[in-house]
Amino acid sequence: MRNITAVVIGAGHAGLAMSRYLAVRGIDHVLLERGEVANTWRKERWDSLTLLTPNWLSRLPCYGYQGDDPDGYRDMPETIEFIAGFARKIKAPVETNTTVLSVRANDAGYHVQTDQGEWRCRAVVVASGACNIANVPALAVGVPESVDTVTAMDYTAIRASSPKAACWSSAPRPRAPSWPRRSTLPAVP
Repeated sequence: MRNITAVVIGAGHAGLAMSRYLAVRGIDHVLLERGEVANTWRKERWDSLTLLTPNWLSRLPCYGYQGDDPDGYRDMPETIEFIAGFARKIKAPVETNTTVLSVRANDAGYHVQTDQGEWRCRAVVVASGACNIANVPALAVGVPESVDTVTAMDYTAIRASSPKAACWSSAPRPRAPSWPRRSTLPAVP
């Protein structure tokens, strides 16, 4: 069993931002990621996705857009590279291809069981994403078999062989952020 102060579950933009804040404060930690850095962006987004916000709005702690098109809109490969570039820049301690199986509280903090071993830690941060479990409504059983159905997580591109499709999605209602809007962190070296 490995010991560490904090375990962060997920190495997307939220988990990596937390890693930056923990590192600046000198808190030893590890990020456990079930796939690769930015895995959800790599595996659970549709191929033609383009961000709805201009590039200049894309920011992670002390890390922003560096390109020559600040008013443009990033596509999927650019978004993945933005997140992966941040992970490299901050030297995030990511353990990829590590699926968390359970988290249990104990007297010393938490016991985290993964498919790659066990961790003992004082704190756990769940940064696994907001919409990573598909919610298929009960009415889906009534959709004729001639209509292909797919969840938003599984959709990547229109299938030419399927002219009709139903897509199911569910997302939690957004909440107002409770964190400070301005970073007081030093710039990433």
